[in-house]
Amino acid sequence: MSELKQDQYWMQQAIELAKRGLYSTKPNPNVGCVIVKDNQVIGEGFHPKAGQPHAEVFALRQAGEQAQGATAYVTLEPCAHYGRTPPCAEALVKAQVKKVVVACPDPNPLVAGKGVQILKNAGIEVEIGICEDLAAQLNQGFLKA
Repeated sequence: MSELKQDQYWMQQAIELAKRGLYSTKPNPNVGCVIVKDNQVIGEGFHPKAGQPHAEVFALRQAGEQAQGATAYVTLEPCAHYGRTPPCAEALVKAQVKKVVVACPDPNPLVAGKGVQILKNAGIEVEIGICEDLAAQLNQGFLKA
């Protein structure tokens, strides 16, 4: 299976996870995250409700130390600011993942490319736009805001 096909497959899994947060995350977006190492899921999560940990945090907790050197598939650019929760981009850096695949960039001015920049500055490979159309359907109102 090509790398693109693999990325699409795992991103579709993250999108399915994100759907579990439909109708409960407002005003936050629906986000899913799958962490993969050696073609095996080692962590997964979704954002269940505003004020609770984000998808990446749940996935990283499940993956534990295995996250080091893994690939994270996230339906929306990891957040880069401190709000009710700390920045997910920093959590991914701390976990030492080697690659982050992002479906949609985050239009929120507090994030808007900053999450990706934090990852890149830490030497993490970042891919943007995998299954973007499918992921965008989950957050049409949020992405147009």
